[in-house]
Order: sequence, then C-alpha cells, then structure tokens
Amino acid sequence: MAGKLDEISRIIGSVEAAIEELKRRTDEDREIRDRWFAEHRAAIAALTKKLDQQAAAVESMRPAVAALELSRSKLATLASVGFIAVIVCGWLVQGIIKLTVSWIVSHFQ
Repeated sequence: MAGKLDEISRIIGSVEAAIEELKRRTDEDREIRDRWFAEHRAAIAALTKKLDQQAAAVESMRPAVAALELSRSKLATLASVGFIAVIVCGWLVQGIIKLTVSWIVSHFQ
C-alpha cells in the first residue's frame, strides 16, 4: 500500500507541476497578447491621427476643387462660344470672298 501511495503522490506532484506549467504559459500568453494589444492600439491611434490629418487636408482643398470645377465649366462655355464665333466669322469671310469674286468676275465680263 505504501508503494501505491508513493505512486499516487508522484502522480499528484506531476499533475501539480503540469498545472503550474500551464499557469506559467497562460501568464506568458496573456502578457504577449496584452503587449500586442497595446502595440495594435498605438498603431491604430497613429493611423487614426494620419487619417484625420488627411481628411482635414481634403476639406481644405474642397473649395479649390470647387473653384477649379467652376472655372473648367466656364472654360468649356467660353470654348463653345469661341468655336461658334469662329464658325460665324468663317461664314462671313466666305460670303465676302464669294461676293468679291463674283463682283470681280462680273466686272471683267
């Protein structure tokens, strides 16, 4: 019976050692996860700060972009008006040339 008690005592000792090892590993794992959590939290905070800065930069550029869109619209309108003016001037020049040529031809006949 004493041998069985010694064997049971050794088994209980090894179980206790295994439990202590599991506790130690659990504590290490918890420390590692806490460290990772802190690192990720700091990285997310830094990215949030950069994102806020970028958003502020975009907001500050918004009026300039709106002005450029408006000026682009004005430029397109002016280009259309200029194109129409060139066409009308071309018609006028064509008419004047036709009249001049017909006058010259009629003068020599």
